[in-house]
Amino acid sequence: MLANGLLLVDRPKRVDINAGRRLIHTVRPIIPYRAPVPYTGGRVRALFIGINYTGTRNALRGCVNDVRSMLGTLQQISFPISECCILVDDPSFPGYTGMPTRENIITHMLWLTGDVRPGDVLFFHFSGHGGQVKATRDSEEKYDQCLIPLDCAKNGSILDDDLFLMLVAPLPPGVRMTCVFDCCHSASMLDLPFSYVTPRSGGGGAREYMHQVRRSNFSNGDVVMFSGCTDSGTSADVQSGSQANGAATLAFTWSLLNTHGFSYLNILLKTREELRKKGRTQIPQLTSSKPIDLYKPFSLFGMITVNASMMHCVPQQYQQRPQGLPPQAMPPPVGYPAYMPPPPQGYYPPPQRQGVGSGYPAQGYPVQGIPLQQATVVASRRPPSQYVSAPPSAQYAPPPPREYTPL
Repeated sequence: MLANGLLLVDRPKRVDINAGRRLIHTVRPIIPYRAPVPYTGGRVRALFIGINYTGTRNALRGCVNDVRSMLGTLQQISFPISECCILVDDPSFPGYTGMPTRENIITHMLWLTGDVRPGDVLFFHFSGHGGQVKATRDSEEKYDQCLIPLDCAKNGSILDDDLFLMLVAPLPPGVRMTCVFDCCHSASMLDLPFSYVTPRSGGGGAREYMHQVRRSNFSNGDVVMFSGCTDSGTSADVQSGSQANGAATLAFTWSLLNTHGFSYLNILLKTREELRKKGRTQIPQLTSSKPIDLYKPFSLFGMITVNASMMHCVPQQYQQRPQGLPPQAMPPPVGYPAYMPPPPQGYYPPPQRQGVGSGYPAQGYPVQGIPLQQATVVASRRPPSQYVSAPPSAQYAPPPPREYTPL
């Protein structure tokens, strides 16, 4: 059972990645909004997953709202998504792709990283439950982390080992991915080799740098991951205005809107500061596939600017430079285009910008549909009928107490 936000679950079956890849052709992405300046250096793909677990004993309130807030923020900073999928347990959500079941999550993760090329930019956001299982082979950790799908009670969770194999391992040189995990036990959800390590208080020293925390799991791709808490920590829901949101998502979206030009380090520390100001004890973490130079400006585009003094930690075969990178493989302009406001017919109501230090933006926005004449749908696919007709409490029964043992 769930106790104080901590989930210790049974070890799930490993993901059959080859079988999952055979289902990629069923994925039907959309374009959620039109950015004023397109990105011509490659494709910009995004996958958003929000699970409230409605009707179960472990229900959450803010995870679907987190997806809405993240989409609104990315629209407001003109992040030019060209292909997008949205898995939420709310079929009325604008741009809804399907239910966040284990099979759907696996298929869409493999879609996100499938057939990527140098210059492509990827974004992944998960808001829901995270859990832990006792590690069997990982000498780096006592526990493996895992994502909890909507149908976890029936089909199990998804191990961090498999998340790495699906999201990180396939990336070739020149592909950039940014991941945000707003869930419990999330610091090493991708098992990346480099992490920003600070004392429990979250403060910084005179000169900060990434630490190597693993001697494996390198990648040719450039992956940056923000997580809501440590591996032993929990990630909380908070009330913001008239609706609930995940605390880490709110803090991260606030930072994206109000810290333009800040370094990786400042973005992370500002996110932590916003949570502290709201009385939250969780400490967001930053991990990466290569040792980031924390003092370089943060961007969702382009290859990581590495700390050259730590590149000896990266095996030579993972230091390849991308071949055939398009001439314009950088953001549309240098940095973001002055955070232009969304057009009046914005498909996702973004959070309002506020001055630094003024707290979280108000989130009381009405849900808006995607205007069919403006939102380009690559194709449309309704979820299987059982997800629409069956009440969540019947279709996704809470797991028996023996499956969830308090830590």
